[in-house]
Amino acid sequence: MHGTPWGFVDYENVGSLEAVDLGKYQRVFVFLGPKNTKLKLGDASSAAFCTLEIMALKTTGANNLDFHLAFHLGRFHEIANEGVEFHVITNDSGFDGLINHIKKLGRKCRRVPTNKTEKPAKPPAAELSPCAALIIDRLAPMDGRTRPRKKAKLVNWIKSQCAQLLNGAEPASFYEELKQAKIIRESGSDITYEIKR
Repeated sequence: MHGTPWGFVDYENVGSLEAVDLGKYQRVFVFLGPKNTKLKLGDASSAAFCTLEIMALKTTGANNLDFHLAFHLGRFHEIANEGVEFHVITNDSGFDGLINHIKKLGRKCRRVPTNKTEKPAKPPAAELSPCAALIIDRLAPMDGRTRPRKKAKLVNWIKSQCAQLLNGAEPASFYEELKQAKIIRESGSDITYEIKR
């Protein structure tokens, strides 16, 4: 099984193994965050064997799971046979830079998105407050270049857009809610959005 790839699953991002063809992998490393309490396999119809290894993380934090996955990619790059290709199974394009670096080191490596189970850009309304849902509705049609790119600007934008819904709540609390829901991500002092237009 020299040429059989190894899969590294960002389960926090893809939410299920249903769209992953487990039969084409020799080993699959599944990285679970603290909120991932159940593993969804879907129809495991392949007759081929695959070793499924689970990394269940107990700690939370921005990009915590991503850092663990990146660490193990590097670790396994050092010990795996050079003919083993790595597949990073995620819809998160934030891994692309690391994948390109691994390729420069001489290992075949690529990101494998699971479009079938990609998380919706807008979480169900029940998971978000009305103000957070309104913020997403108003940000979604905006061109990415015109969205606020700094925390202070976004907090002020939230205050102006949701004045009638705030009811004395601090706009910064809705910023934190969006961050926890992974609608926005902080990268240094900049903000990136996970909202589809």
